[in-house]
Amino acid sequence: GIIQTHANYLVSTGPKLRVSSGNKALDVVIADQWARWTKATQFRRKLWCMAHARVQDGESFGVLTLNPSVDHVVKLDLQLYECEQFSTPYLPYRAAGVIDGVVFDEWGNPVYYDLLPEHPGGQWSVYNNEPVPVPARYVCHWFQMRRPQQHRGVPELKSTMQVGASSRRWREATVAAAESAADFAVILYTDQTPEEMDQAAPFSNFPVEKRMFTAMPMGYKGSQLKAEHPNANYTDFHRQQISEQGRPKSMPYNLAACDSSNHNYASGKLDREAYYVGLDVEREDGSDLVLDKVFREWTSELEGRLGMDYGRLRGVQVSWDWPSHPVADVESEANANGTKLRNGSTSLSRVYTDQGEDFDVEVVRMAKDYGVPEAEMRRAL
Repeated sequence: GIIQTHANYLVSTGPKLRVSSGNKALDVVIADQWARWTKATQFRRKLWCMAHARVQDGESFGVLTLNPSVDHVVKLDLQLYECEQFSTPYLPYRAAGVIDGVVFDEWGNPVYYDLLPEHPGGQWSVYNNEPVPVPARYVCHWFQMRRPQQHRGVPELKSTMQVGASSRRWREATVAAAESAADFAVILYTDQTPEEMDQAAPFSNFPVEKRMFTAMPMGYKGSQLKAEHPNANYTDFHRQQISEQGRPKSMPYNLAACDSSNHNYASGKLDREAYYVGLDVEREDGSDLVLDKVFREWTSELEGRLGMDYGRLRGVQVSWDWPSHPVADVESEANANGTKLRNGSTSLSRVYTDQGEDFDVEVVRMAKDYGVPEAEMRRAL
C-alpha cells in the first residue's frame, strides 16, 4: 500500500512535454504528436509501473522496441521487464567493466545489457538462458544511486522489511486473544473446599441456553473472560510500525496509512514537505533516465516516418511538467501566488510550471475561451 501510494504521488496522471525550439508552430506539432503517441502506447500506465517496481525491486527496466500494433505513425514502444531478467548466467571471472546484466566501457558508461529471453523463474528458462545483448541507448534503467560506482538498484524498503512481519504477528495475536475470550462463554470458579461443594470434573463443560436462567453447581460462580484485546498499546504500536515502514521514502504516517484523523491542517501539511522534496528528486531521475531517452529515440523515429527535419530538436530545450503536488488549502495557495506575482518574486510561467502546466499553451486556450487575441490576453494577465 505504501508503494502504491508513492507511485500515485510520483507519476499521478503523467508528465507533460514542453519543447522550446523557438518555433511555436513546431512546438505545438511536437507536443500534439507526443500526446497522441503516449495515449496509443499507454505510456503513463507503463511509467507508473516502472515507478512502482523501482521502489519494490530497487530498479525498473524498459526496453524501446518497434511495435507494429501501435496506433500511431511512430511505432516505437516501451516494453517493460522484471529486473531479474537482466542477468548474465555465466558471468566472466574478474572481467573489467562487467557486472551481472551490464557491460560498461572504460569510462563506466553502459554499453549493453544482457536480457534473458525468458524469465528465470518461468518454465521455459531451462531451455533458453542465453542472454540477448541490448544496446544501452534502448534501455531505460531507473534506480536510485546511493553509492559511487553503484550500477544496479536494491529494494528501497529493505531496511523495514521485518516491520511488516512483526505487525502481522501482533495483529494475529490480538485476534487470537479476542477469539479465545469469545470461545469461553462461562468459566466456573469457587473458593470452597471440595468437601463443601458439589464435585465438578476439571475442564468439563455443559451447555448454557441463551436468555435462560441456569443454576450453577453448589459452591461455584460463573465468570466470562474479558476481551482486553486490542489493548491501549495496539494503536500506538500499529501507528509506529507504519511510520517506520514509510520512513525510507520520507513518507509521513498520514500518507502511509491514508489516515489524517490525528492531524490538524498545519501538522498534516508540514509532515509532507520532506516527502515532496523526495518526489522532486525522483522525478528528475525519471526525466534523465527514462523520459529524455524515450523522447530522443521518439524524435528520431518521427523524423524518419514523416520525412520532416526534427533533428534540430536534439539541440533545443526539452523539459517535463510533472503533475503538481496536491494542495489542501487552495484559497491560501492562490492568495500566496497572487502576492508573489504582485511583488515580482515569481512569474506566471513559474506558477503554471509548479502546477504541472505550460503557460504558453494555457494562455492560447484562455484567449480562445474568452474570445480575445492572444496578445490581449497576455496583457490582461
